[in-house]
Amino acid sequence: MHESDHEILMAERAIGRVILAYARAVDTLDYARLRECFHPDAIIHYGTIFSGPRDEALAWLEESLSRLQTTMHDFGVPWIELDLEQGRAHCETYATNAARYPANAKGEVVLNVTGTRYIDTFERRDGEWRILERRNVSSWAHNSIETPTPPPPFKTGGARVR
Repeated sequence: MHESDHEILMAERAIGRVILAYARAVDTLDYARLRECFHPDAIIHYGTIFSGPRDEALAWLEESLSRLQTTMHDFGVPWIELDLEQGRAHCETYATNAARYPANAKGEVVLNVTGTRYIDTFERRDGEWRILERRNVSSWAHNSIETPTPPPPFKTGGARVR
C-alpha cells in the first residue's frame, strides 16, 4: 500500500466516524458530541425548515428533538470524494430516519420514517475532519399510527441509551 492510499483510507475512516457520531449523538441526545461533528463556522440546512450557523441550527435541532420520544438513524455507506491537497471532501450519505412522537389527544403514537440524504462538505483543520456545511435533503416521508403493542417477542422501550 502506498502512503497516499493509507492517507485516503485514514481520511475516509475519519469522515465516516463523524457521520456515525452525528447519528449516535442525535439518537442519544448527546449535544456535546453533536457539536463536535461540525466546525464552529459550519452552516447547516435542515431542508426548507431551517438554515443557519452551527450553534443556531443545533439549538433548533435540540428543541425539535425535545418533542420526540425517540429517534433512530440508519446510514448507508457514504460516498466520499476527497481532495487531500485542499483538505476538503464532498460526501453524500443516504439514510433512513425514524422518529416516534408522544401520544396525541386520541392516544395515538405516530411513527415518522423519512428517506434522507446528507450532503456534506468536510474540511480538515489541524488534522481533524469535521463538517463545514451540511444539507439535509428528504426524498420521502411516511407517517403511520403505531399499533397498541408490538408483535411478540418484540417490545419497544423507546430509550435513548448511550
